[in-house]
Amino acid sequence: MAEIIAAVDETAANTLIDTAIALIPPQSASGSGSLGPFVASYSVSATLANGDIDLIAPDIIRVANLRVNWSATLGIGIDLSTILPDFCLPQVCVNIPCVGRVCTPRICIDWPTIGVTVPLSDFVEADADFRLAISLSGGIWNVEGVVVGVPSLRFGPTTALLLVAIGAAITPVLLAVPFIGIFLAVAINTILALIGVAGLIGLLGPILTPFVSGLKIPIYKQPQLFEVLPIEGPIDPAVHITIDALAASVESTDEDELVLTADISPA
Repeated sequence: MAEIIAAVDETAANTLIDTAIALIPPQSASGSGSLGPFVASYSVSATLANGDIDLIAPDIIRVANLRVNWSATLGIGIDLSTILPDFCLPQVCVNIPCVGRVCTPRICIDWPTIGVTVPLSDFVEADADFRLAISLSGGIWNVEGVVVGVPSLRFGPTTALLLVAIGAAITPVLLAVPFIGIFLAVAINTILALIGVAGLIGLLGPILTPFVSGLKIPIYKQPQLFEVLPIEGPIDPAVHITIDALAASVESTDEDELVLTADISPA
């Protein structure tokens, strides 16, 4: 039987997890992906905000509406060769007496890649299940909530405006191209419309999912060597105990509670 038992209900657990999530520092990531036919590089930072806690026996903490507030800088590279046909000057050959056959070089136009940078901030929400995990490291007992599986993300309303922002950023650049600028602008905006929100989420989902899927929430830390009574005088030294084993669970009786139990021995 455990010598020490501590328990909190869902209301207190919500406060506990809220504090723990608030202490998680901002996270960041960078990389590249694709948005339809376009190349997209990104730099994104994110912070977490707690949702509503539901304790589920025997060892699950469910966080409903866990929010990831994110801010990203997206670099979109548009290769005009995907829109414009290749154009090459014809090769001309002539026979020159005493010289032989001479041909002009084959010259082709290499259409450039036009890039724009688009900033965006929004949030995503997820219902995430965390399983309680106990570890002892460096003389410190750690109780963590480790996310189970990869939750699906629900994007905020601003995310859909990213396609509009990309179109607004690239259109003036394309219109400046002589003779064919209007054609290019119409073509790019048509492609963006065909990509749609589903294609955009296909880009953002893999970028933002790791902020949740690899998440660990630190719930409780306790040194293995624990002082239970301080020094009372010259002949009454401090009293210490050793926490030999620590366990965490969710117990359901008349209400759901997050319970910590400890087995101890004299230090």
